[in-house]
Amino acid sequence: MTATSANNPAQRSEGIRAFTLLEIIIALSLVAILVSASLPYLFDSFAAAAGDRAADAITAKAQEMRAKALESGESAKLVLTSSGIKGMPLPAGWILEIKGLNDSKFHAPTRKQTWEFNAAGICEPISLRLANKDREILLSFDALTAQPAHDDE
Repeated sequence: MTATSANNPAQRSEGIRAFTLLEIIIALSLVAILVSASLPYLFDSFAAAAGDRAADAITAKAQEMRAKALESGESAKLVLTSSGIKGMPLPAGWILEIKGLNDSKFHAPTRKQTWEFNAAGICEPISLRLANKDREILLSFDALTAQPAHDDE
């Protein structure tokens, strides 16, 4: 009696190609190495995005206070703290530092320090620095428009 190809295990396995357990382990190890190498960059980009959102929120709040002062004809104030603007805290790990017109360097806001917008919508020219470890965002505000001033250097 002769063996047919359907009954012969040696001939049946020739057409089937599969990955071995060792190949799968090596592939998963390479993927794990790549993911672990990219995680610090991913977390860093999340922190940067949080700082950018906080800077945008501070700019929007300054514009809101300016508009409020113009509409009401009365001065409006923002209370500055090292953890942000009163009622609008910074993301975890970020701190706020200020530099006024006559200041030589950035410093933490004093207790109950305010940023005032007079009835004409004019504010004190101020620079803010948002800092988080080795990352910082600088905002310098124009006194007339309360818009961030961009240096073209």
